Amino acid sequence: MGIEEAITANYHTHTYRCKHATGDVIDYAAKACEKNLKILGITDHSPFPDRRWSEARMDMDDLDEYDQAIITARKAYPDLKILKSMECDWAEDYKNFYTEEFKDKRNYDYLVGSLHFFRYKGEWIFAFSPEARGKIREYADAMIKMIESDIFDFIAHPDLFALSTLKWDKDAVKASMEICEAAKEFKIPLEINGYGFRRPLVETCEGKRYPYPVDAFWEIASDYGIKVISSSDAHTPNDIIKSMDLCNDLAKKKNLSFAKLEFMK
Repeated sequence: MGIEEAITANYHTHTYRCKHATGDVIDYAAKACEKNLKILGITDHSPFPDRRWSEARMDMDDLDEYDQAIITARKAYPDLKILKSMECDWAEDYKNFYTEEFKDKRNYDYLVGSLHFFRYKGEWIFAFSPEARGKIREYADAMIKMIESDIFDFIAHPDLFALSTLKWDKDAVKASMEICEAAKEFKIPLEINGYGFRRPLVETCEGKRYPYPVDAFWEIASDYGIKVISSSDAHTPNDIIKSMDLCNDLAKKKNLSFAKLEFMK
């Protein structure tokens, strides 16, 4: 599938339940129809039974209400295809939880893998923090394990490590190549994430740039023939298609093709 001019779908959105977004499913559905979307994926940050990182994700007690909010929005907007999903932070010990809770029990349409935290010498490092700098190897290793788990339908912002990589050196190139090689082997699309276009620019050795998406990463993705998904990563209904034109432009510039998975039909 080639690059589409019109934006007809967004597969990455968040509701107020994650504690750092606004709006509920019905609000996103209303905006999606206003912007002539045909498909809307709701992908709030998944909870953990042990409440890990609970300050930036929903709680387990929110799950039934979350599912019901999607049912309610589907009834209110029958012409809009609303998909039920979760953005799941990778923690290897919760692989079974993701499968059993979301795929088997709740019958979610798809799951998004993401990496906001990774382990370094036994400690969890937040990828947005200064402590993440210089730890690209550990980030890439965690990303590859997430891809190899083969339980996710696409990987969100795979170049998020660029946020703390202020010099695009041989380590950044190697990490990018290994991530793309794993994605190619497991046939998992990578997401060009529009939220990075809306964040403040970062100062690097090569000058100011967006924290992500990063041209150099997607140039490598093109070499591997990676399929992509363009998303706004909306944290407010008004951002339902925000920056997706820039994502599409980047895909076109790098000669990348969009994925076409079963849940997208």
